[in-house]
Amino acid sequence: MHPILFRLGPLDIHTYGVLVAAGFLLGLTIAGRRAQKEGLAPRHVSDLGIWLIVAGMGGAKVFHIVFFWNEFISAWRCGGLRSLREGFVFYGGFLGAIGATIFFAYKRRLPLWKIADVCAPLVALGHAFGRLGCFFNGCCYGKPCHLPWAVKFPDNHLMHSTTVHPTQLYEVLGNLTLFAVLSALYRRKRFDGQIWWWYVLAYGALRFTIEFFRGDYEVHYLGVFTIAHIIAVALMLVAAVGLWGTTCWRGDKR
Repeated sequence: MHPILFRLGPLDIHTYGVLVAAGFLLGLTIAGRRAQKEGLAPRHVSDLGIWLIVAGMGGAKVFHIVFFWNEFISAWRCGGLRSLREGFVFYGGFLGAIGATIFFAYKRRLPLWKIADVCAPLVALGHAFGRLGCFFNGCCYGKPCHLPWAVKFPDNHLMHSTTVHPTQLYEVLGNLTLFAVLSALYRRKRFDGQIWWWYVLAYGALRFTIEFFRGDYEVHYLGVFTIAHIIAVALMLVAAVGLWGTTCWRGDKR
């Protein structure tokens, strides 16, 4: 764990925040270049970035409050306003960002599915940076594990007494793989929206698998499944319907 990257006087610069910002800026830079090739002005991407920051962070926090209320209250009692710096859930940020993108495309009269395809691989890239930040922060940790690659957190961590699955790093590797594969598919896509739906489907499968190794959930349904399992299944179903529906609508049944 290394939650604080460095200090500037009384100000703590958190590793998680720096990595999330780095992933976001790198993603926006690449998205701007790809947008030009799609005939979209790069300024639209930079403007969308502001919307995504606000909607993504807000959605991630609201999701945490709604679905992890006890954890939120406990952190609030300990740290007050300072606790708001932590406790962000990817799914909430993801849904918030989707809503912001749809509204932004509607307001600017931009092709939504072209924007979605441009952004899809970069969501995976940015998420990889975010999960690396989770690893340094010590959150989103795994269940006890004694495999050669298991990790052990320091004494101030809840799981300090045993080695655990490095689930954060599993997701880093998974998201980097998604970024590489989707970037390759992007150059061969047959219709707008294809890359986005493949991202949603693939990430749902990745997250569903990794959730079996997560150890930071208090509530399990049927003794096994987490809320993230349920959302992952929903994402995969929606993506499958999206791919099938778009293919049928185009009359492309190859």
